[in-house]
Amino acid sequence: MQLGSKRMLGEILMEMGLIDRAQLRLGLVHHHETRVPLGRALVREGVCTESDILRALSQQLGIEAIELERQPLERKLTKLVPTRIARRHRVVPLRLEKGEREVLHIALPAPASLEALDAVRAVSGKPRIEPHLASDTALAQALTALYGIQEDTREPAFEPTPSSGPGAPILLYAWPPVTATLISRALGRHGIPTKVASPLEVMHTGPADLVFAPVQAMEGLLAGEARIGAALLLSGGSDDEDLERAHRIGAKGYVSNPLDGEMLLRAVRRLRPSSDDSSLSGPNG
Repeated sequence: MQLGSKRMLGEILMEMGLIDRAQLRLGLVHHHETRVPLGRALVREGVCTESDILRALSQQLGIEAIELERQPLERKLTKLVPTRIARRHRVVPLRLEKGEREVLHIALPAPASLEALDAVRAVSGKPRIEPHLASDTALAQALTALYGIQEDTREPAFEPTPSSGPGAPILLYAWPPVTATLISRALGRHGIPTKVASPLEVMHTGPADLVFAPVQAMEGLLAGEARIGAALLLSGGSDDEDLERAHRIGAKGYVSNPLDGEMLLRAVRRLRPSSDDSSLSGPNG
């Protein structure tokens, strides 16, 4: 069980002026694909700092955030919070406040849990535990300093897309598996490699990449606010409305449905001048 209210972290960050809606969408894509907390996803994307996230989490949970790296650590307090509890719940004892009722202040990560507080209360024998939020990096350093607990705080490098350039695969986004396979095989016969891409890979493309996707799929991903770096080739209906929708998203090429192989090749060749110039039979051929 977690403490505090459940106001959405993204809404709080926008209210604080730390991110806009397009940046939130980018973080949410990363969050859902890599299954890391939204705050960590935004830090990985370079949208926010750990300090920004901590301030927002403090508002969300109603718990004071501290700069743990600036706090003096008292080794004697490890007697109140043994290593096994510190390791399991990633809690660091800060200070013992004397008075009518002693208060043990601890630092812990967000989201703060009742389980962590109950565990510290049980082993310390102190009836009142006061939690404070700290960043993952600062907690890892403090746990090492006090307990010798070693944690790997390095963020994994995230490189979801292939190398950019004329020979890089065309990214096929949001096609049904059968359709993607047919498109891939058809283009492959003419020396044009393809790769089925995830939303996060599409969001991390660069100018030399080419994404081929249905209009409605890109509308859902970008929501009219975010932009991707790749050249965007879209497929949709032949009516003017779909063409206008593609233009609003920023498409640099368009192929109407049902897919015509020759039109597709011409569009790919225009956006990728180095591609094979030979003709292409239809994707269903």
